[in-house]
Amino acid sequence: MGYNIHLRFPANISTQPVVCNLTRKFDLDFNISKAQISSGREGYLILEILGSKEQLEQAKKYLEEQEIIVSEVAQRIYRDEKSCVECGACTAICPTAALHMDKERHLAFDVEKCVVCTRCVKICPVRAIKSDIGSVNE
Repeated sequence: MGYNIHLRFPANISTQPVVCNLTRKFDLDFNISKAQISSGREGYLILEILGSKEQLEQAKKYLEEQEIIVSEVAQRIYRDEKSCVECGACTAICPTAALHMDKERHLAFDVEKCVVCTRCVKICPVRAIKSDIGSVNE
């Protein structure tokens, strides 16, 4: 089972191996989709975490004990099909091939593969790809 989660952490946590502890303590696998640390050392991560429901619940409790705000990432990326010109620029930068060209050379989007890295949002020349992650500073 996997989840995409958003972690917002205080400055005193930014130098701690919190994410590595998810693997060590709870036997979870993870992929970091996006990360940012401000000049004040506060930060956020968007992670794809893979493991059992029990492992994920234990990990969430651990993160919250570390004063990390944990929230599940809702719908991730949207493609405005009316605005999209199917240029394929997004497919070249998509790390999971969630955005790809199908056999008929049309842009296809597999939402289940999306890890919310938001690279496609930034590269789209006509701004047809959007993210609803308003809390994430790009």
